[in-house]
Amino acid sequence: MNVPDGWTTDTVHANDIDLQYHRTGEGPPLVLAHGFYENARCRLPLVEDLAEDFDVVAYDARGHGGSDGPDWGYGIDDRVADLVGLVAGLDLDDPILFGHSAGGSTVAWAAARYPELPRAVVLEDPDAWRGEPDMPPEEMATFVRERVEGLAEQSVAEIAAEHGELADERARRVAVANRECDPNIAGFAAAGFEPTPDAFPDIAAPTLVLKRDADPEERADDLEIADSLPDGRLVHIPDAGHHVFWDEHDAAWAELRAFLYRV
Repeated sequence: MNVPDGWTTDTVHANDIDLQYHRTGEGPPLVLAHGFYENARCRLPLVEDLAEDFDVVAYDARGHGGSDGPDWGYGIDDRVADLVGLVAGLDLDDPILFGHSAGGSTVAWAAARYPELPRAVVLEDPDAWRGEPDMPPEEMATFVRERVEGLAEQSVAEIAAEHGELADERARRVAVANRECDPNIAGFAAAGFEPTPDAFPDIAAPTLVLKRDADPEERADDLEIADSLPDGRLVHIPDAGHHVFWDEHDAAWAELRAFLYRV
């Protein structure tokens, strides 16, 4: 496991499983939740940027990285319980919660169900934004399990070569994360669809949503969806895809810094 200098690694027992986390930086606490098929170490250089001003705790979701991958508990209720248990287990006071993709939906629902927990919320292109998945849950779960099992049979170099759009070091980190996934993460898909915006009306904390670029009609729809946040702002980052910070780091970082300064 390649862990950057200055990061510490440990586990915390939460919701009946062990969650691995990495920690770096000094300042107010900020918890970072990664996306599907990834792990906490995929979030470089964002974690290092944040560590200039925050005590960053980047954890591996269940079934990812070095965290346990049980055959249960991949629905939103347990994912929220994992995150809330991590915060309690590490005695983090008034943390900022940051989530990307699947981690974004986890963070959103945690902030909605425990409105006094976060100081602020940041959502980077959270999943389950609108519409239904292309495949029914059972079919999607089979697809995910078969993909994870297939990745385990490939080398890191082979998987990294499939990510030619990424810089070499980032592609390698993604490949390592892919190989660390447990087939039981198919449970994420099997658990079904829970629209992330349904959580928005109950999120009391200041919230920043950083979305991928989109055409004018979709931008207007996104902004209307985000209007249900009591104290929220949605920003589309020009030319960015689903991995907003990977694609357009400087523009996304400028928006994030301005938000964090305010909260």
